[in-house]
Amino acid sequence: MIPINDYRQFVAELTNYALQQAGIEEKATVRLAVTETQLVNLLKDQAGIVIAGNIPGADMRNTSGWMQSEGDCILYVLEKMPADYQGTEREFDHYATLQRLMTAIVGLLVNADGFNRFCDKGDIDYSRPLTIEWEYNTYGGFNGLSVSYRLRDKAV
Repeated sequence: MIPINDYRQFVAELTNYALQQAGIEEKATVRLAVTETQLVNLLKDQAGIVIAGNIPGADMRNTSGWMQSEGDCILYVLEKMPADYQGTEREFDHYATLQRLMTAIVGLLVNADGFNRFCDKGDIDYSRPLTIEWEYNTYGGFNGLSVSYRLRDKAV
């Protein structure tokens, strides 16, 4: 199981690097939670771009004397947009910015050294696909994208 503070640091550093790669000058708030209810509470008063996600659990495996765990992760690139943006060019401009940021995040995650650039405690499980989906009105009215992936810790 990846230590929680190492995972938090990984997401923060990944976010900052991806913002630079995407050419986005705006800062992003990072919020990680154990449950969806907790995430809704953490996001309710947030403005601007938010990177949100779960704190991964673990499926443990003992193979030939070593232990390894894997956990499902999901990261969201979200923004709460005003109701009057719906169906307008401004809405699509915001979606385009969020998409650029998600593209930069995914680019780092699919790069073999991407995870290790920010955390030496594990690896992305590339035998499973990274799945990107659009999100609408999630976690109390946020829109954007999500990426899900499987994280594998270093064998001990």
